Amino acid sequence: MQKLIAVSLSVLSLSACSLVTVNPLLQAAGLVGSAASSMASMVPNTPQNTIVFAHAPIKEICIEWNGAVALSDFIPSLQTELQRHGVASRVYDAGTQPGNCPVTLAYNAAVKWDTKMFSDEYSPYLTFASITLRKDGRVLGSGQYRGDNVTQDKWSSTTSKLGPVVDSLLISNPVTEGSARASNVAFSGS
Repeated sequence: MQKLIAVSLSVLSLSACSLVTVNPLLQAAGLVGSAASSMASMVPNTPQNTIVFAHAPIKEICIEWNGAVALSDFIPSLQTELQRHGVASRVYDAGTQPGNCPVTLAYNAAVKWDTKMFSDEYSPYLTFASITLRKDGRVLGSGQYRGDNVTQDKWSSTTSKLGPVVDSLLISNPVTEGSARASNVAFSGS
């Protein structure tokens, strides 16, 4: 018993740095794991709840304006992603669908506000988007983007968040040459 007390007292007299030793191999493995998980979480979420019915390639889409979506780059980002697939688009006011546009796109989105790192100014960011394509009133496809608290894509561009959803809905339209998304080019390995 006296031996146990003596050992306990000698351990307590040591500094905390001496008590904890970190294996360099474990530390390196932890850093690699942390870096890999950080990189994976920076990739935008994949589309969710996607349903797409077979359809011919689409040449033009009329986008129904949704004034409740308070994100100034939503429509330009959506149009950029449509253009990547060779689809021309125009926007019309809700309830005034042009008669010469058989394919329409309706959307809804949620926006939150927060401060970016090293900034005191609040900025909006997209947390949810739902897109539905219709042809002559019949649903061609529907998909969603959902940001979650686990991923790091909070401050990713609206274009990079909408891109995978548009890609999943326009499977009949290949991506046109020279219009690959910058984030895809950076990770392509070429």
